[in-house]
Amino acid sequence: MNKSELVFKAIDVLGHAPQNAKSFDGITCIKDIAYGEADLQKGDLYFKNDVNKSGEKKPIVLYIHGGGFIKGDKKHRVTVSEYYANEDCFVFSINYRLPPEVDIFGQISDCVSALNYIENLSESYNIDLDNIFITGDSSGSCQTTFLAAIKYDDELRKKLGCPEVKVNIKGLMLMSGIYDVEALVKHIKLFGVIPQTAGMILNFKLKSDLSNLSEYEFYDCMSPSKFVNEKWCPVFISWAEDDIFCKGQGEAMTAALKKNIENVSTYSVKGLLNNHCYHLFLKSNKYAEECMQKSADFIKEMLSKTPVEK
Repeated sequence: MNKSELVFKAIDVLGHAPQNAKSFDGITCIKDIAYGEADLQKGDLYFKNDVNKSGEKKPIVLYIHGGGFIKGDKKHRVTVSEYYANEDCFVFSINYRLPPEVDIFGQISDCVSALNYIENLSESYNIDLDNIFITGDSSGSCQTTFLAAIKYDDELRKKLGCPEVKVNIKGLMLMSGIYDVEALVKHIKLFGVIPQTAGMILNFKLKSDLSNLSEYEFYDCMSPSKFVNEKWCPVFISWAEDDIFCKGQGEAMTAALKKNIENVSTYSVKGLLNNHCYHLFLKSNKYAEECMQKSADFIKEMLSKTPVEK
């Protein structure tokens, strides 16, 4: 296990208890639903105990965990999944393959497969296919934006070799995300962890000074913020202004979104104690509750609008 893997594994271990310190009553979880053939291509489905008995269709949130693209697991996102379930949503919290098995675009392909699998889930559960939301934290938020990028730019999708997104997306909730990968790897070294991680997720041998980054085959496609266009669905975006991993990423992505689409909701916090993925600490950080409530309000606002066209 190299230094990057050790760092992100430590973050998973240390963050698990405080990120899952709050629970919600009356939530059912169906574990390890396979959306593909690989061991990691599985998701957990959360919903209120009685939601599938009423006959009323409910929205669904696809949740993509973070972990620097190289670690992370859906088991670390129980509280946040239960939170959205408690807000009358189905939640499909997924795992996906990691390096060295796949690079970042292989991961995105997995996320597309999970997103499309929601149609299969709707055969057994009262899921409203007109109201599909996607959210993720950190690298999971990057993958969330890539799903929108390839949904609304078929030329990009074909270039990256990703499968087609077959369902409609009602909205995105972007949390403490990475949207300009080039800016991240060039300006944040973090004791060498970020450049080393970049080499792993791109499956490309980077020089220590990153001087050959532009030689990477998909260099122009690394950053989903560059592919925001007027076709994008509405977005809620949250960030920490003093984020040690993603400083400046939320502000820049918000600017790109507002330049292209009308419906953009934001929430940000200041202070080193309110740092990367602060929204996950629902029991210990008052701003986490505010952020999550804002994202839940965003879902309710989108539900009041007419379905998206196919």
